[in-house]
Amino acid sequence: MRKYYYTDGQNSLGPFTLDELKFKGITGETYIWTEGLTNWIQAKNIEELIPLFTGENQPYYGSPYQAPTTFPQVPQGYYGTPTPTGYPPKTYLVESILTTIFCCWPLGIPSIVYATRVEKKFYAGDIIGAQQDSDNAKKWLWINVGACIALWILYFLIFGFAFFGAIINSAQHSSL
Repeated sequence: MRKYYYTDGQNSLGPFTLDELKFKGITGETYIWTEGLTNWIQAKNIEELIPLFTGENQPYYGSPYQAPTTFPQVPQGYYGTPTPTGYPPKTYLVESILTTIFCCWPLGIPSIVYATRVEKKFYAGDIIGAQQDSDNAKKWLWINVGACIALWILYFLIFGFAFFGAIINSAQHSSL
């Protein structure tokens, strides 16, 4: 048996059978939805509901239901994306904290900031924003690691040349 939903302009009510709809006070102007319909339509446009609006089935009072300004929708997150049901993107929070401690902390701070925003955005429904923050956290993580490696190479070059210069200088002074 087919089940019907109707709306009062703010809420969708139902499901109801055809017999149950007779006692709900709907009119031909009431918006109805049932399986197989792509959108809410007026009851007078559904063939099996037309007998509800002829003669003796007509309610003795006016319909309290006005045409809705908006129809109930599938729950949506921010930016019209579907509400998330899966797992959020990788946050890189642990990696960001470790590289901030052991590498270059000024470059690690942006990575931590982006990493902390990933799950918040994901569960708010902003899946695209969560993925962008995850990508940015990863980018700043690798910038931090790259800067750390570059600084260590520079450190060894400077102190390596100084060390070898000192050895050569001491070798020249000891031979004299």
